[in-house]
Amino acid sequence: MFLYCLISNYMKSVNDILAPDWFSYMDYLSGGDNVINYSWKKSGISKKERKEIKSILREIDDLTGLSFVKTTRKNDDLRFIHTKEITDSTRLELEEANPFEDAVVGRASARENRIKIFIKDDDNIVDTRERYVLRHEIGHALGLGHPRGEGAHPDFTSEDTIMSYNVYGNWNGLTVFRYFGFTDLDKQALQYNWGPNPENISFGNDMDIMESIPLF
Repeated sequence: MFLYCLISNYMKSVNDILAPDWFSYMDYLSGGDNVINYSWKKSGISKKERKEIKSILREIDDLTGLSFVKTTRKNDDLRFIHTKEITDSTRLELEEANPFEDAVVGRASARENRIKIFIKDDDNIVDTRERYVLRHEIGHALGLGHPRGEGAHPDFTSEDTIMSYNVYGNWNGLTVFRYFGFTDLDKQALQYNWGPNPENISFGNDMDIMESIPLF
């Protein structure tokens, strides 16, 4: 039993980043048909940022059984909103230190009738930080959570999952931002939630749900 617990602490599984409540709510909002209607408030969201959002959704569409349809705000399940400040209603998802508080920050917020993704960004450039933030928040909306419930969990970095806050690493003595996009673990978790696109199934050793089954 001790050996089982020791191994469990070090194995990284899709189970580490699944957020069933988020998944269930989006599945409910979208009517359970794997079609998610999305919209955005154009004010504050640049053309480049809208293009990046479309690119992310297309990537997930290709990977999973989901389809994304641009619609009006009246009929959306997922809405992207630019905010100038993170206030009590748009603040960070957790009371944790976040490396982007003075640059790009985001928050996924489950509201009545839809999930809103708030983005704070002071320029029209889509850099690696904003790519990270957008994928991180979209991950939440689609049922992914912070690794083992903690954004800064020391056993995970952005190389393991886009849902980790640990994005800085050392390169030749310099502290650099490490961006990997959706990792294999993220892709497997998205496919676990929404089913795979038959043409792009991501198999891997980590595609499992670890159960705490007592052994007698």
